[in-house]
Amino acid sequence: MFNFLASKFIKNYKNHSNPSVRLKLISLSSIIGIVINLILVIFKLLVGYSTNSSAIINDGFNNLSDTVVSIMALVGSKVSQKPADKDHPYGHGRSESLISLLVGILIMYVGAQLFINALQHYANDSVTDFSTIAIIVLSFSILTKVYIYFLNKKLYKDLDSDLNFGVMADARNDILATLGIIIGALFEKYLGIKVDAIMGAILAVFVFMPGLDLFKQSAAYLLGERVDPEIEKRVGNIILANDFIIGYHNLHLHEYGKGNLDGSVDVEIAENLSLLVAHKIVTDIQREIKKEIGLDLSIHMDPTYSLIMNERVEAEIKKIELQARNDYEDF
Repeated sequence: MFNFLASKFIKNYKNHSNPSVRLKLISLSSIIGIVINLILVIFKLLVGYSTNSSAIINDGFNNLSDTVVSIMALVGSKVSQKPADKDHPYGHGRSESLISLLVGILIMYVGAQLFINALQHYANDSVTDFSTIAIIVLSFSILTKVYIYFLNKKLYKDLDSDLNFGVMADARNDILATLGIIIGALFEKYLGIKVDAIMGAILAVFVFMPGLDLFKQSAAYLLGERVDPEIEKRVGNIILANDFIIGYHNLHLHEYGKGNLDGSVDVEIAENLSLLVAHKIVTDIQREIKKEIGLDLSIHMDPTYSLIMNERVEAEIKKIELQARNDYEDF
């Protein structure tokens, strides 16, 4: 279903490396999550209040919080698509992580409230009237959450999105928690053991924990955690692939939203190259890094050694100089 909708509404939807396509895919998955969770909220609250089940009511409000999460994910993806402006020269990409942080806080708050409600239900000694229709509704809920889980797991893998990770983890815990509700209700109905409120409390913990994980993950990103070391390695390999660069240092990379990278580095270059040739070498490296990695890299040249001239080296330098002059003639 998702691929069908993506093919209809998103151009080149398989091009996950395109930041615009990536954010549109996140938006589409959020809309699907909103619709599914709203349906689950209606059915679960109707069944929960009719059967006086704390666990089912909590599960319904959990789906309501999931709906809010999907709405916030949709807003986050939309804001992240805004282009750079005077006040935000690096764009708005980090708003995705900011929304993820707020989502984490919201999930933790809902989890804490559900835990309190479960304790109150236990203290009130309420009796749960668990019916066949309740089993059907909860089973349907599990099937829909299985779909949401695998959809967001794939999107998290393809898009590296914290928002999809949060939805995926939440769906996984919903599956386990709902299974626990069904098992607990059967125990209470056929064995007379009061476990509904206990299962409601367990569900509250399941709600709280992914919120805490998402909060920590988003906070680490916003505080400036290190960019993927594999990206640093790829940048270094491109720099050192040039015969006139013998080393580099002070490589600093910054991420302003997924796919929006900026950075700087010092490269060790020969001191007896002309400024024209040295500039051409550095410019070519910058262009290749931008093409291969999507990184805007500022390069500072450190003249740290002298080239030993020979026929081959001089021929290569003349070739680079000719290319540089041709480049300038194109302006």
